[in-house]
Amino acid sequence: MAKVMLIDGNSLAYRAFFALPTDMATASGQITNAVFGFTSMLINLWRDHDPDQIVVAFDRPEPTFRHTMVPSYKGTRDAAPDILRQQMGLVREVLDALAIPMVDAPGYEADDVIATLATAGRDRGDDVIIVTGDRDTYQLVEDPQVKVLYNMRGVSDYKLYDEAGIRDRTGVRPADYVHYAALRGDSSDNLPGVPGVGEKTAAKLVNERGGLDGIFASLEELTPKLRANLAAAEDQVRTNAEVMLLLRDVPLAAGLDELVAGDIDVEAVRKLFDFLEFRTLHTRLAEVLGDADSAAEDAAARTLTPNVSVLATPARAVEALRDAAASESAGARLALATPAAGLAAGLAWAVDAEAGRVAFAPGELLTDPGVREALAGLVGDGGVASPGHDQRNRPLAVHDGKALMGGLLDQGVEMRDPLIDTMLAAYLLDPADARYDLSDVAGRYAGLDPPAHAPPEGRLDLDGDSAEPAEQAAWAALAVDRLVTPLREALAAQGLDRLNDEVEVPLVRVLARMERIGIGVDRSVLETIRDELDTEAEALRRDVLDDAGRDINVNSPKQLAEVLFEDLGLTPVKRTKTGFSTDAQSLEKLRGEHPIVDHLLG
Repeated sequence: MAKVMLIDGNSLAYRAFFALPTDMATASGQITNAVFGFTSMLINLWRDHDPDQIVVAFDRPEPTFRHTMVPSYKGTRDAAPDILRQQMGLVREVLDALAIPMVDAPGYEADDVIATLATAGRDRGDDVIIVTGDRDTYQLVEDPQVKVLYNMRGVSDYKLYDEAGIRDRTGVRPADYVHYAALRGDSSDNLPGVPGVGEKTAAKLVNERGGLDGIFASLEELTPKLRANLAAAEDQVRTNAEVMLLLRDVPLAAGLDELVAGDIDVEAVRKLFDFLEFRTLHTRLAEVLGDADSAAEDAAARTLTPNVSVLATPARAVEALRDAAASESAGARLALATPAAGLAAGLAWAVDAEAGRVAFAPGELLTDPGVREALAGLVGDGGVASPGHDQRNRPLAVHDGKALMGGLLDQGVEMRDPLIDTMLAAYLLDPADARYDLSDVAGRYAGLDPPAHAPPEGRLDLDGDSAEPAEQAAWAALAVDRLVTPLREALAAQGLDRLNDEVEVPLVRVLARMERIGIGVDRSVLETIRDELDTEAEALRRDVLDDAGRDINVNSPKQLAEVLFEDLGLTPVKRTKTGFSTDAQSLEKLRGEHPIVDHLLG
């Protein structure tokens, strides 16, 4: 006896899409919330139920036999969002890489395919679990072999139903579910039910009268209102039942015996998950599949373990800074970072990022004149050249470069433009994302786990002392170094590399200097501009009063609404709690309908 899991692919992908935010995207801009959620659900199902066979059924885009029966079938449904449809191909790619068989059938829905396979599994003596968010599959439940694992909401809330569970949930046996649903109707499928008949009344009628034939044969025994409603809706109810009945004999290209998993292509899975940036999912998958080595390897790749050397004296700091300036790796990038408290708490730089070696100079040393001079030689515009190397060309990598540059300016050190500011790069790649902390960016673009010294999730580190400054800055320096390649590649993939290199990064130093030094302005020019704007505004105000035909306060939304919508008869765009809106967005939609609108908008 095998355990067979039949998954409604469209249903789970749909649930995943609406459960997870649509700002989940790869560095190249590919939205992944649906495919991520679906894959996470699949891994959890694999782990929790350990099926011997998994088959995923999908709907097809063309109409089904139900649309032929009822042309308005599902006619009120909104089309699937484009960003969901675009991910369905990725869902199939995941399944293909995992060698999980997929099946569909022209003219039929995934539910019919599942009904056919579930019946075959039952007849073969298997235990069948149907995974779906569609209640129509309740009719397939049959003790002891066929159960429905129903997705209640989100990507992790399920309930497993046997016959008793279906009866508790609906009030009827699975065998009677179609009669019950036909009476109740299904608005999502555009199948109207009987007016005044809800779930409780439908269950009571089915249980007492034995299905639709019994109900319509005994209408005279019911109350006048219910009798009239049932009689008027009989044709609709019988059509509903015919449409809702799942077919168990769909002609499939392959039967259950042929729909067996192949060998997983481990390298294809790794490449696909790398493309989708599913690093944590890859680790979870490896654990489920029993690949302990791969899981450990993934976990190690996500973890940074700095080997930090704290420079206790000015002499040691000067020596370390000069060593970095004269290093044989002088042409390689140099990642810099500070603790959470900023440069006042210290500065770290990656001595050998690949080996995890980091040097850290505590904040009190950075005020030493010799340390400042050595630091300027390492990061400043006038870098010191070692034999055979021009240190000034060594690219720098930082996170929140403006803060670091500003802190260095306070110490009398002007840092050259970095190769990359990882916070700025993350913003360019996704300006709508509000999470630009280094740990967030490192997790999103480099697959790194938060540092071990980070405060527990949900707890704020108000004092900033959850770790020693050296540990914080050392982890940050390694994380910045790890981010350089994926962020540079992502910028190039979205055509943002020139914007980053030629506009945004050079502007960081300008802004840092402006914040520290200020800017010069010509007050007389500003006063002239002010006077010109005042004159123009007054002219527009007079034009508005002429258009209104009476004196009003143009800054009063109430008076303005009276003129626009009552006196001039313009059509309001939207209503607020206090009346019709006269904001700029609403007025833009009225532009050209009357001169007063153009004058209001200036």
